[in-house]
Amino acid sequence: MRINAGTTQADDLDLVAVLKWDRDTYSIEGVGGKSVWVNGHRIDAVHLMHGDMIEFDAHGPMARFRLCEQSFPKRWPIDEIVSDAWTYARSSRRPLPRRISFAVGESFRRAAVQTTYYFRLSVIIVLCLITAFGIYLYRSDRQIQQALERDAHRIEAVTIMLAQTRDNALSEDDLVALQQRLESRLERNTSRLGVLEERSDSAARVIAESVPSVAFVQGAFGLRHIESGEMLKQVLSADGHVLRTPFGQPRLDPFGNGKPGEFQFTGTGFLLMNGQHIVTNRHVALPWTSKEQAQAFEASGLVPEMLRLVVYFPGITGPIEAELVGHSETADLAVLSIAPSHIEGRGLSLSDSPTRVGEEIYLLGYPTGLKALLAQAGNDFISSIRTEGEVDFWIIASQLSKQNLINPLASQGIVAQVSMGAVTYDAETTVGGSGGPALNRHGHVVAVNAAILPDFGGSNIGVPVAHLDQLLNDATNK
Repeated sequence: MRINAGTTQADDLDLVAVLKWDRDTYSIEGVGGKSVWVNGHRIDAVHLMHGDMIEFDAHGPMARFRLCEQSFPKRWPIDEIVSDAWTYARSSRRPLPRRISFAVGESFRRAAVQTTYYFRLSVIIVLCLITAFGIYLYRSDRQIQQALERDAHRIEAVTIMLAQTRDNALSEDDLVALQQRLESRLERNTSRLGVLEERSDSAARVIAESVPSVAFVQGAFGLRHIESGEMLKQVLSADGHVLRTPFGQPRLDPFGNGKPGEFQFTGTGFLLMNGQHIVTNRHVALPWTSKEQAQAFEASGLVPEMLRLVVYFPGITGPIEAELVGHSETADLAVLSIAPSHIEGRGLSLSDSPTRVGEEIYLLGYPTGLKALLAQAGNDFISSIRTEGEVDFWIIASQLSKQNLINPLASQGIVAQVSMGAVTYDAETTVGGSGGPALNRHGHVVAVNAAILPDFGGSNIGVPVAHLDQLLNDATNK
């Protein structure tokens, strides 16, 4: 555009707007349906004020309107440059990253070429002073560090020389003291060997006495469709076969014609002394309570429901029906109840005092569930199961129980860390061992195994038994 006598005239046909002098200021008006924005607002015509930001057409140029009394300035103060950049970034309709990058880049460019010589010279001087001060601090730090290192080496050398002098200058009293220390060390080693033998016998005794009270937990839950009130059941074909999804899983439907779909699980629990309660983890007794599963079920309009929950004890044939009587909302703990006639003479005691770091611990459980029990049973048992064709989840456990092949695995470790909410130890276990007792060398339960840390040296986490007090009180009063 070219401005003559207060009116803009176009040199070509691409006329976007007309700028006119109107009394004491200029006005701008869009032409031919072209879009003009002032301060981010689309206008047809408007009086311009000093500092307005004008944008011509959708992707056209932008300009800031200024009224100058005499000539247009060639040098700009830094506050005006920053103001221009801020006004552009706020008013432009271009994408935010492009606005910011252009505003910052243009500010630096104008600061370098449009500011006064005195300002640019001042900036250069300040930068040089900052650089010189940084170099001075770096050199001073290096000198101090070198001086400290020299002093440290000097002290170390003096210490070594004093130690060598003291070792070489032996007196009669030193020989007597040395002889006494050797005799004392011999006595301590003899005593320590006796303690180790005693502890070895103690570990075997604690494990043997505790095994009958450690339960193999086996269960299954189904899903009830909230809208229809029906359990999800298997869908059978006309010849009675279970129809499957493309992923190989049984097809389930609220109006299916088969048995309810089972989601099976196993875990570990232990019987309490002088009672009928079994302690385990909440995620064992209520395996659907993880946040991800609960959200998935809720989103699908389903609610979990326990179908069957049984326990097996070493030396007792057949499953024992169990019932969930309580679980903790704050700790990973749950309590089951069974008929007391099945468990006479069994049970474990809870420790009255918390365990300590460095204390030995014995962990009992059924890691990997049925797979580990089958591995312990041997090839003959597996061959017989395969011959009979009975590979059902429930039947295999029942057959193992009949042949007295359900026994927990034991591992030994050291307590690494103790807090109000957790006991960490390195006794090895894996999935399926959850809910097992962690015993001290007196055979008392100090924690309930709850989680494994495979990425941290095989360490495991247990819930301190102190968290059981309120839960057991509530279960006893039911």
